[in-house]
Amino acid sequence: MSIKVPNYNIIKKLGSGGMGDVYLAEHKLIKRRVAIKSLHPHLVKNREFVKRFRKEAELLAKLDHENIVRFYEYAEHAGGLFIVLEYVDGMGMDTYIKRVSGPIPEEKLVPIFLQIVNAINYAHNQDLVHRDIKPQNILINKSGKIKVLDFGIAKLLEDDLNLTKTGVQVGTVMYMSPEQIDGDEIGPKSDIYSLGVNLFQMSVGKTPYSPTLNSFKLGTQIVNESFPNARDVYPVSEKILKIIYKCTQKKENDRYQNCQDLINDLNTKSSDYFGQADISSSGENKKNHEVLDT
Repeated sequence: MSIKVPNYNIIKKLGSGGMGDVYLAEHKLIKRRVAIKSLHPHLVKNREFVKRFRKEAELLAKLDHENIVRFYEYAEHAGGLFIVLEYVDGMGMDTYIKRVSGPIPEEKLVPIFLQIVNAINYAHNQDLVHRDIKPQNILINKSGKIKVLDFGIAKLLEDDLNLTKTGVQVGTVMYMSPEQIDGDEIGPKSDIYSLGVNLFQMSVGKTPYSPTLNSFKLGTQIVNESFPNARDVYPVSEKILKIIYKCTQKKENDRYQNCQDLINDLNTKSSDYFGQADISSSGENKKNHEVLDT
């Protein structure tokens, strides 16, 4: 079933998610191609989902960053709810890793990852926590330009609208921080943990935990076990190893305290990167972790 949105011709469906479908469309007059996110028809009568969808549009309208998918307009028509967004002719980072890059070489990895962190840093400076940073929500085009998308469960630090409450788990388990798994109140340092998980996957070509694990077992590993050592999978540099390690500490205060600190380390030359003890030989990371293909 297609959709009808005033002033737009629908070309094709691009994908589906938990809350809605995404379509490629073209403006009838100015011929600009866009991505239109449509709330699932069975959810338009659900007040909480409608509130969440409208809130996503409101949040996106406040964001203006070159590495965040741009918001164009919001519409409600013929019983449907629609968010009109910038169309990015690219692929999800998960697909890019599987089909194009495999482990991304550091000389390409750092510039790509910096774009992601810059986008999240900007969001944090707007008092916004993304809460679902994962490769599927990171688009990359042929020239290596990054666009972060899907702020559907993002949260303003001073305003949760009762849409998500303490004790309620939101996000994608593989990329969640321990506090997010536990349903605790989360802030920017939870996003920093998720960034570390993404960096692990981008640098070694695999997720840190088996994707075949059910959510409970996966969550238990994230909360209770040492984060896997990237060098058990692929020979990443000391710089990348230490950045992943710093991002993915169990305790929030042991991580980077903000994205700018992470950006500073990413911008440091590998040859000049001096951290603490060699992570590859630390007791916490000497354990043998089984890492399976995504």
